[in-house]
Amino acid sequence: MNKSSDTSLDKSYGKSDSTETYHTIVSDDSLVTAVWHNTGEGGTAPDIDCVVKFKSEDGKLHEEHRPLLRLAHPNDDYSHHEVQKIVSLDDEYGNRSYVFFLSAKVGSNEYAHDIVAFEIAGDSLRPLYNYNIHNNTILWRNII
Repeated sequence: MNKSSDTSLDKSYGKSDSTETYHTIVSDDSLVTAVWHNTGEGGTAPDIDCVVKFKSEDGKLHEEHRPLLRLAHPNDDYSHHEVQKIVSLDDEYGNRSYVFFLSAKVGSNEYAHDIVAFEIAGDSLRPLYNYNIHNNTILWRNII
């Protein structure tokens, strides 16, 4: 596991005004970044768009719009989430996966904790698996 030298949540605020907030989380190897935008309207489905930026093996920068929490909760009609951290893991075969630690909030109520993993495959991100953490129980789902 590649560890970040910063033990904080690596959260930075790129832009903020009265109606919009942009958040950025950078992976511990700085090759994958998640940027999301919240209009601040609240409710059960705030307008949040998560853009995942990454470099492919040829060094080109790519962007994908990823409804990360919708991958973790496919039967629920919401997409609000926060990326708390991105950790890169190397497996024994040389592939690197990127693990997104997520939480969902409405107001001050934090009600979901999830882990979603991707790998860089060519010029796109390929989903690998996700874990739902609910009531101290971890549920695993393969999303390939």
